[in-house]
Amino acid sequence: MLIAEPKTESGPKELRVKIGVEYHLKLHALKLLRGKRMSEAVEEALEFYFERVRAETEAQQGEAIQLPPLSALGVDE
Repeated sequence: MLIAEPKTESGPKELRVKIGVEYHLKLHALKLLRGKRMSEAVEEALEFYFERVRAETEAQQGEAIQLPPLSALGVDE
C-alpha cells in the first residue's frame, strides 16, 4: 500500500519576467531606499500586492455574505 507523503516546499524558484520601465524604476527606487537586493525588492512588492488582493477578496466575500437587517425585510425584530 502506498501512502502519499506530504510534499515539502523546495524553496524559492527563479522566475524571469519582462516589466515596463516605470515598474523597473519603482523597484530600483525601493531597492535603494531599503538597501536591499533587487530580488528582495521584488519579493517585498509582490507580498504587498498579494496581501492587498487577499484583503480585497475577503472584503468582497464578506459583503456578499452579510444579510440585511430584519427591519429592512419588513420583519419586526
